[in-house]
Amino acid sequence: MKIIACQLAHYSVALKMTFKTALHAQNTANGWIVQLKSEQGHFGYGEAVPSLRVTGDSDASIVGVLRQIIFPAILGKNFENIGKFDSFVAKLITQNSAARNSVSEAFLDLLVKDQHGNLADFFAPAKGQIGTDFTLSINDDRQMQVEAQKIVDQGFSILKIKVGENAIPEEIQKLGRLVKAFPKISFRIDANQAWNVRQSLQFNQLASQKKLPIEIVEQPLAIGYEDEYDQLVKQFNFPIILDESIHEFNDARKLRAGVDFDGYNVKLEKAGSISQAKALLDYAESIEKPVMLGCMIESNIGIAFSAALANAYPIVKYVDLDSPLMFQEEIFQGWIKRNQKSFTFNSTFIETAALRGLTWL
Repeated sequence: MKIIACQLAHYSVALKMTFKTALHAQNTANGWIVQLKSEQGHFGYGEAVPSLRVTGDSDASIVGVLRQIIFPAILGKNFENIGKFDSFVAKLITQNSAARNSVSEAFLDLLVKDQHGNLADFFAPAKGQIGTDFTLSINDDRQMQVEAQKIVDQGFSILKIKVGENAIPEEIQKLGRLVKAFPKISFRIDANQAWNVRQSLQFNQLASQKKLPIEIVEQPLAIGYEDEYDQLVKQFNFPIILDESIHEFNDARKLRAGVDFDGYNVKLEKAGSISQAKALLDYAESIEKPVMLGCMIESNIGIAFSAALANAYPIVKYVDLDSPLMFQEEIFQGWIKRNQKSFTFNSTFIETAALRGLTWL
């Protein structure tokens, strides 16, 4: 597969409402779409999303790395497969995972099109549509209940709740009111590094006493305090899923040597490539730990690749790929489907004509 052209486009799309976590808040989805062209005349697409508080990628770093380092290095070169492509790009520059991931996705798109295939079937035969939870941002009680009602009315049965702004008893009260209002809904709690061990254990105690229907608690402790998960996991009544603590395969491998945890969140924007995401999924299978397949605030272009991986790996127990549903308008028309009042993903593939409102720079 010889790459003969590389292009980049920016998008900015308003979100339906403010997305707020313990780390940041945003009203606009902001990202970069990479387009690679093969000698066979196919176009491949991938996505890079800036995330200063998680990956350290900014708009400036994404554009600079792609235009000055990655594009010149891959232009005119032949690559046999996605593994060799990802390995080549990884040797060009460290960190900068969003930029590296965008070309990995675009190259995979080229491979799929060259084989006249479908992304949904690339890793494993498609099982059908991929369902997801829906994230409820940090907000006051009244607004959270209003937004939760909208989400439940659309057919979602799992809410991912962002916490970390208030004291633990207040967070428990909020959750208790949501449970009372929506008794058939289960909850995934995401603290985004907001707590210490004491606060985490307080949350565990109060949530257990109230018998809140919590599936998991995600990344309660700050990066750098991974050694404290040993103490926490032993006393916790809910599975703990690591997110910001694990970006790529070596992060998981090194942690597993001395830190206990119940699973981790694989995100392509963190992992930096399709190959690294697969390595994380394969490793989770080998150590028999469940995986959440998650996302940044990505469009349905980036989400397509994560949905295909979620389809292929039984170890993916939790799917959190709701970000395109937060956009006021879709970047790629027709990929998100509605079925029996629930949004599901059907990862057939991205064609040039389907891209809306993009100007290639």
